[in-house]
Amino acid sequence: MINKKSIKSITLKKLITLFVVVAILLILLIAYNFQQLTLAAMRDKGMTIANFAEASLTSHMSDSNSGQKQKYLSDIRGFHGLSNLKVIRSPLVNKQFSLPSQGSAFSDELIADVFQKKKPYFIISDLHSKELSMRVLVPYLAQKREQIDCMSCHNVPQNSVLGVIDFEIDMSSYRSTSLEYLYVIVLVLVLILISISYLFFHIIDKHVKYPLEILIKNTKNSYLTHKPMQAEDFESVELEEVAQKINEFNQDVIDKHEELEVKNSELIALNTEIESTQKEIIYTLGFIGEARSKETANHVLRVGEYSYLLAKKYGLSQEECELIQSAAPMHDIGKVGIPDSILNKPGKLTDDEFKIMSTHSEIGHDIFKGSQRKLLKAASIISYEHHEKFNGRGYPQGLKGEDIHIYGRIVALADVFDALGTQRVYKDAWSVENILELLKKERGEHFDPKLVDIFFENMDEIVSIKERYA
Repeated sequence: MINKKSIKSITLKKLITLFVVVAILLILLIAYNFQQLTLAAMRDKGMTIANFAEASLTSHMSDSNSGQKQKYLSDIRGFHGLSNLKVIRSPLVNKQFSLPSQGSAFSDELIADVFQKKKPYFIISDLHSKELSMRVLVPYLAQKREQIDCMSCHNVPQNSVLGVIDFEIDMSSYRSTSLEYLYVIVLVLVLILISISYLFFHIIDKHVKYPLEILIKNTKNSYLTHKPMQAEDFESVELEEVAQKINEFNQDVIDKHEELEVKNSELIALNTEIESTQKEIIYTLGFIGEARSKETANHVLRVGEYSYLLAKKYGLSQEECELIQSAAPMHDIGKVGIPDSILNKPGKLTDDEFKIMSTHSEIGHDIFKGSQRKLLKAASIISYEHHEKFNGRGYPQGLKGEDIHIYGRIVALADVFDALGTQRVYKDAWSVENILELLKKERGEHFDPKLVDIFFENMDEIVSIKERYA
C-alpha cells in the first residue's frame, strides 16, 4: 500500500519550498546591497582620508614646515587604522625640489595608471579571504584654488599629477557588521517561517481536516439513509458547495440506478464492439507499413491468411491460429522507421543501406514489446523474427531451427511467398512455379522443412487465398 502524504505535509512542503526560495533571493539581494553599500562607504572613507592627508600635507608645505609631513602621515595612519601609507611624488616635483627619486614605485602598474589617467583607484582584495582590505590610490592634481594655489609653488602644468597617496584600509569590521545584519535577518525569517507553519497547522486542522472528516461521515450516512445532509452546517462556503454537490450526486445515483444499469449494458456491448473491430485496426496498422514501401494493402491480408492456414495445419490451437492471423499483418510495421530513400530504392541496396533496412525488425519489435496484450506480444515476436532463417543465417539475432518462434517461422514462409509473387519497386513479380522452386531449394535452409511440406500439401488453398485477395 502506498503511504500518501497528508494535506498538511503536502502544503507545508510547498510553503516551505516557496518560503526558502523567496528567503534565499531576499538574503542574496540584501547581501548584495550590503556589499555595495560597504564598498561605497569604504570608497568614501578612502577619499576622505586622501583629501584630509592632501589638505594636511599641503598646509604644512605652504608653511614651509615639511618636517612635520612624516609625523602627520604617521598620525593619519594610526588614527584611521591604515597600512602601507605612502606618498609617491611625480618626477617633476622631485626634480624641482631636488628630492630623492621614487622611480621604483612606478614599476607598480596601478601607480603608473593613476599618474597617467589622473583618476583614483579602489582595489578590493579577495572577498573570500580572512583579511579583507581595500587599496586606495588617489592622485593630487596641480590646481589654482582660492585656499591654496599649487601653481605658486610647483613649476608644473595645471592639472598635472603632483603625487599619489597610496594606502590600504582594513574592511574586516565592515564585513563583520554586514554578516551580523544578515544573521539577524535570517533569524527573523526563520522565526516568521515557524510562526506561519504553526498558524498554518491550526488553520488546516480547524477549517479543513475536521470539516472534511464530518463531510465524509455525513456523505456515507446520506447515501445509506437516502437523506440529504445539512450543507448549511459547514462553516466555509467551499465545503458547503461540496456538500450540496454530494447531495445532488447521491440523489442522482438513487434516481437513475436503472439508467446506470442500462448504461453498463451498453458499455459491455461497446467493449464487445471494440474487440470485434480489433482485427480491422491491426490490418490498418499493417497497411501503414506497407503503404510507405508502395506495396499493396492486400499483401498484409494474404500474409495473414497464409499464416492462419499454416498454423492450423501445423497443429496450433484455434486461439493461436486466430492470434497469428491478426498479428501477421504487422510483420513489417518497423518500416515506418526506414527512410524513403532506402525503402523505395529501385535498385539493389548497398551494404550500409541493407544494414539500415534490416533494422525494421528491431523497430517493429520495439514498438510492441512493452505491451502485455497477447496480440501485440505476438506482433512483437513476428516483427522481430520473421527474417530469421532455419539455418541460423538470418537476422537480427541469427536464431537457428526451433529456437525461432513458430510465429516467426510461419510468417517468414508466408511473407516470402507473397512478396516474391508481387511486383516491387526493386523487382518484377515471380511466377508461382519459380517461387515454388525456390521454396523447395530453401527447405531446411531458409524455411522450416515441416512448414514447407505443409505448404505444398495445401497448394490448392494457398492459390485460392492468392486469387481471393489478388
